[in-house]
Amino acid sequence: MAKRTPGLEKVVSIIPKAIHELGPKQEREYYQHWVLWHWADIVGEVYARNVKALRICRQTLYVYCRDSVWGSETRFRMPQIIQQVNNYAGTKMIKDIKLSQPWDEQDEEGDVKAPEDEKKTAPPEKPEIHVGRERAKMPLTPAELSAAKKLSRGIEDEDLALKIRELYRKNRQMNKLKAAKGWHPCAVCGSLCPPETEICHRCESQRQEKIREQIRTVLRDIPWARYKEVKEYVPECTPRLLNEQRAALVQLQASKVAVNDRQSMEAKTLVMLYRCLPPEHLTEDAINRALYELRFNMYWPPDFKTPKRYEVIPLRHAKKRQYGKKNQENQQDDSQGG
Repeated sequence: MAKRTPGLEKVVSIIPKAIHELGPKQEREYYQHWVLWHWADIVGEVYARNVKALRICRQTLYVYCRDSVWGSETRFRMPQIIQQVNNYAGTKMIKDIKLSQPWDEQDEEGDVKAPEDEKKTAPPEKPEIHVGRERAKMPLTPAELSAAKKLSRGIEDEDLALKIRELYRKNRQMNKLKAAKGWHPCAVCGSLCPPETEICHRCESQRQEKIREQIRTVLRDIPWARYKEVKEYVPECTPRLLNEQRAALVQLQASKVAVNDRQSMEAKTLVMLYRCLPPEHLTEDAINRALYELRFNMYWPPDFKTPKRYEVIPLRHAKKRQYGKKNQENQQDDSQGG
């Protein structure tokens, strides 16, 4: 067998480099399609089944919602979804989200077609299965029946003893019914689990909790880490889990920062965690803007009084006026000095 040549790069690292060499336009289009392909990973399976991402155009994400309920949910979660998409893409890809019609109701130019009266065929109904009747058909061996009697031996209350024997028999019959349906022992704890899964629900929940704890550990050490960086330390990480844990840590960190705090390490850590900004990109303006937006979106302290926006973030033309005044003063000083 031929030996592998050392130093070869993986396809995962070669493709982004090749796309980058094509130019900024092709790279931007590639990552736009990348976001659309991984829409379910970004927002979750349940939300992706009801809200479909159609296209990204001019920093606007167009989505189609199944009904008005999911449309309201999209409007409510719009800032969070924008942040999730930008974090996944690694850049500020979108600024707004608009509701649109599905592609099958649009023409080639994107205009909505006239609705057509088409009869919707109802999905075929699945036959109803009565689990209790199926379970009652499962026979029990004499050894299992005697084991049920041993469990209730010594109990003075006859009704309680009868309930115990009945529960034991039902449990044994249910296990036999599951085994007949293809259920198999869990790879971790040995309890029966469905054939489409390897481990049971309890073990899967414990595994997911361990992954969440690992993600929180990485975010505590590297608050500005994005999905690609976190995945290097936690291979099982998904965008949905990362966004959930980031939001939880932001909420916790925001409760520790005072209202007017802008200089402490806790405040800077909160901004790095909320904006995914590395320390070298932290500026006074970025801190003010992030904390101002955070107070309105996620956490309001009990003693918080709503400030005026331009007391925190000055107007651009106000900055120009101040700059112009300083130039005039400097010119006057120069003229007097001359």
